[in-house]
Amino acid sequence: MKLKWRGSYYNLIGKWGRIVRSKGLDVGQVIKIRWFDGCLHFSVPQQDITVPPLQVIPAPAVHDQWPIRKVLTLSDVDTNHPFLPLARRSVEDHILVHWTPQQRELLRSEEQVNLNARDVDTGEIYVMKLRWRGNYYNLIGKWGKIIRSKGLGVGKEIKIRWANGCLHFSVPYEQVIEPATIPVIQQHRQQQHQHHHQQQQHHHHHHQQQHQQQQHYQQQQHDEWPIKKALTLSDVDTNHPFLTLPGKSVEDHILLYWASQAREQLRNEYQINVNARDYDTGDSFLMKLKCRGSYYNLIGKWGQIIRSKGLQVGQEIKVRWDNGYLVFSVPE
Repeated sequence: MKLKWRGSYYNLIGKWGRIVRSKGLDVGQVIKIRWFDGCLHFSVPQQDITVPPLQVIPAPAVHDQWPIRKVLTLSDVDTNHPFLPLARRSVEDHILVHWTPQQRELLRSEEQVNLNARDVDTGEIYVMKLRWRGNYYNLIGKWGKIIRSKGLGVGKEIKIRWANGCLHFSVPYEQVIEPATIPVIQQHRQQQHQHHHQQQQHHHHHHQQQHQQQQHYQQQQHDEWPIKKALTLSDVDTNHPFLTLPGKSVEDHILLYWASQAREQLRNEYQINVNARDYDTGDSFLMKLKCRGSYYNLIGKWGQIIRSKGLQVGQEIKVRWDNGYLVFSVPE
């Protein structure tokens, strides 16, 4: 077989279709894997499991039951690459379980299948594709139109269920809570605006929040490293040199300090130039921060940094945003 690296997961390829058919493998069965004596060993014990007929599994009787819920991320609402990624486990537990074996087999063999999707808020129905992508499924088709028409933004919650042969989704209009990653500067502006109307009630809270933000910024200027990561094999690979950072960490501790125009550029173009500084040496570099859905890649001169600092798997890199620079450190 071949073991093929695919970022956050690896694919085992070769004769797998034959194994699936000969062993009668199905969704939900457990496969056990180990490495022994230079060989990958696997086992899917043959068990007589009584599975109830799929036809008798009722669709959710309560119309307000939403087993799949997701807070929309930056990549979910990007109209340039419009699709909605859903966790594999959620899709298999709450959508595929209602499908016939033939439908599931089609999805498994073709890796994608057409389905009807209904916007519960507007009543509109769309033909979409559900595409299997390893540990998640992508919902593709008309998603850009839905993002624009519903004004979807980061931090809103989408709810999903399967009923009557159709995927139903809802993003209630009344949900106007701003995401946690709203810029500090914008927060400050909003508070100033509200201050005119609620001067007495909010004066103390506003002053306290200003003080906390200033204190947080001062702490970060000195020795606070909100992003810490143990370097992986791919991080120190000089053939494909880039540093992968978790999306939530980047959005909470880097994009938070950016102007709205810079965040908008990153959202639209999926990448942006940044100034980076090696805290240990004082060297500065021009790099690119590239959005890759649930994570970000820091690209540029990374191979040079790996070699000059002698970076190895398991070493800890610390990252923060400071005065317009992405600062990183790997202490000797």
